[in-house]
Amino acid sequence: MTALLTAFDALVARQTAALAAPGIWFTGVEQVAIAREARAARAGRPGAADLPNAVADASRRIATEAWTIRPDDIAAWADAGLRAEAYVEVLSIVARWTALDTAAFGLALDDPVLPVPLDGLPSRAVVPDAAIDQGWVPTVGTAHPLTALTAIPGGLELQFDVHDTLYLSIDDMGDPLAVRDGATRAQIELAAARTSYLNECFF
Repeated sequence: MTALLTAFDALVARQTAALAAPGIWFTGVEQVAIAREARAARAGRPGAADLPNAVADASRRIATEAWTIRPDDIAAWADAGLRAEAYVEVLSIVARWTALDTAAFGLALDDPVLPVPLDGLPSRAVVPDAAIDQGWVPTVGTAHPLTALTAIPGGLELQFDVHDTLYLSIDDMGDPLAVRDGATRAQIELAAARTSYLNECFF
């Protein structure tokens, strides 16, 4: 248990630093506000009204009703100023911090403290190879869970950081005999499938 808590604390520290710093399409202030908006939505509280409407709406929908989002919603948010690549960054922030909060709850810990944002402007870096390919947002290559965040530089690395620490590495996912903290792959997948069902995950 001690090793797990140490690994989780280190993960939270890395993710906190990433959230505080300017991102690709959002400042540090905006990134922290997105995470806060998602938390408020999951708790059934109103938002703080410190984000553009499209960003706040996307944050809340991803946090609580992701299964209801359709291409028309993404297009409507884009028309309101939230371009598809920026939507992908909102998705990345909300998904990662929902995972951290959920893991903290499972470990009987308080939600990780949201950081004080750092000054600076977002990079606005575009991934030239990202394009719509059998998906709803630009991806590098065909749309797939492992390419879902490829429209933002560093998106995969941040995703894998959470994934590897809280679940399995990508290499271990290909091993049906993998064991993690005494749990076999079959036991892990049973728990994951049941959790996904209860959370109405449609993947």
